[in-house]
Amino acid sequence: MLSTKKIFFIFIPAILLVCLAVFVQIIKYQPLFPKINNQDNTPKEFVIPLYPVDPIVGSIKSPITIIAFEDFSCGECARQNDILENLITKYPNKFKVIWKGLPISDFPYPSINGEKYGYCANQQNKFADFKDSAFVNALELSETTLQVIAQNIELDDTKLNKCLNSEEVTSYIDNTKQIAQFLNVQSVPTFFIDNKQIQNPTSEYAWENLLGLIQ
Repeated sequence: MLSTKKIFFIFIPAILLVCLAVFVQIIKYQPLFPKINNQDNTPKEFVIPLYPVDPIVGSIKSPITIIAFEDFSCGECARQNDILENLITKYPNKFKVIWKGLPISDFPYPSINGEKYGYCANQQNKFADFKDSAFVNALELSETTLQVIAQNIELDDTKLNKCLNSEEVTSYIDNTKQIAQFLNVQSVPTFFIDNKQIQNPTSEYAWENLLGLIQ
C-alpha cells in the first residue's frame, strides 16, 4: 500500500494542474458585456453623462428628462418616437428626450452610418428633421438614402462632409457604446429616467401615467 506521504506527493501536482487549467479558462472567457470594476474612488451609482452635443427633443428647460438609447434602423424606436413626439406636442415644456444613438444593426445597412448623419445634422441644428426622415426610411438607410435626406433637410454639404469624416463623430459614437455597455443596455430602445432604467411603456397613456402628465 502507498503511504500517506507518497499519496500526498502524487495528488498535489495533479490538483495544481487542474487549478491551472481552470484559471486559464477563466482568463480566456470574454462575456458579451464584461463588468467594469469600480475603483475605491468611483461612486457606486453610475450617473449617465450628458454632453452639449447630445441631441435634445423638446424644450431644454423641461423638468423631466428621458435619456433614450435608440437606433434609426429600429422599428420599435420609431414607434416610441411617434408616441413621445405626440406627447411633447400635447404637453409642451413638461419633458425632454436626450438622444443617445446606439447603432446596433448591420442589416440591411449598417445603422452606424445613420447615426453619423444624425450627429452631423444636430451640429447644424436639424436633428429633429433628420430623425423624422430617418425613421420613415428605417429599413432603407443606405448611403444614397442618407444623402437624399441630407439634401431634403438642406444640410450644408461642406460642413456635413467635414463632420462625417471627423474623429469627433466616431469618438462620440464609441463613447455612447461604452456608456451603454456600462449600463448593461441589451436592446433598443432603452429609456432612463432619474438615472434609472424603466420598463418601456407600451402606449401613449402608459407614458402619460409614468411621467405624471395626467391631471
